Amino acid sequence: MSVDSHAPRNPDSAIRRALLWWFQAPATAHVSVNVAIDFTAARAYLDQLDARDGVRVSVQHLLCAAIGRTLAAWPLANAQIIGNRIRMRDRVGVATPVNLLGHPGGRQRELGLMLIEDCDRLSLREIAARSRRTVSDERAGRSSNGMVAFFVRLAEGAPQPLFFRAMDIYERLRRWPWIRDRLFRAAPATTLLSNVGAPFDARPGVLFRGASLAPPARLAHAGTVWGISTIQDEAVVVDGRVEVRPMLPVVLIFDHRLIDGVAAGRLVMHLASILDDPAAVFGRDGMVTAEARVPIG
Repeated sequence: MSVDSHAPRNPDSAIRRALLWWFQAPATAHVSVNVAIDFTAARAYLDQLDARDGVRVSVQHLLCAAIGRTLAAWPLANAQIIGNRIRMRDRVGVATPVNLLGHPGGRQRELGLMLIEDCDRLSLREIAARSRRTVSDERAGRSSNGMVAFFVRLAEGAPQPLFFRAMDIYERLRRWPWIRDRLFRAAPATTLLSNVGAPFDARPGVLFRGASLAPPARLAHAGTVWGISTIQDEAVVVDGRVEVRPMLPVVLIFDHRLIDGVAAGRLVMHLASILDDPAAVFGRDGMVTAEARVPIG
């Protein structure tokens, strides 16, 4: 998918520099946008894929793939801020929490982390296959990413004062360019996808309406955080008529230093357009990949 012609792309523009200064700590630069997207076409597409041979594709897999393609079209939203500089990234890595409670891996920690690299390039079926392998490893007690495994062992084994000191040292080191790039290659996450509304089962009289978060500027920076909830039936107006449609609640939390409200709105609409016709992006069989982009910066 080509870069959106309306997407801001200059990390050194006057407004970006001004916002980097304006939103210095202790200010928070994150803004929350809550929408609901008609999931009728996407649900039909997933049902069609389910009827074919191959790895089963879930709603979360489709969201990972759609977010990957969306951030590829909006590269500044996929950037990272380190110190007071914007660092462009030429690949999209989607990190998402994995619930470990009730599984062998949950005996030591209740939450794992899945990182799907290159979500902007992989096919939908490839993303589904990688996701299922990673979730299986995490729930079996095997960390799927070496850097994450290191931090988990450090948190489990080190006394808390020593752990805090080690993390403070890491924070200072990751600002050095050659260390910063090595760390990104080890764990190339640029965005976060969380099922914030998982407990909200579809039931009469209860609708999920949104969430908010101010991600701390530690460990790693994410320009966007995406939250989804259970698909819920809602009355919406379609061609002047009120219809009941399956709606997917989506929360976008974005860093205002990278994009503004207008760009964030277009970002959400870009995602919605993919969900409105997934076959046009991922193919009827979910096997269409995207060409790698030219490296940035």
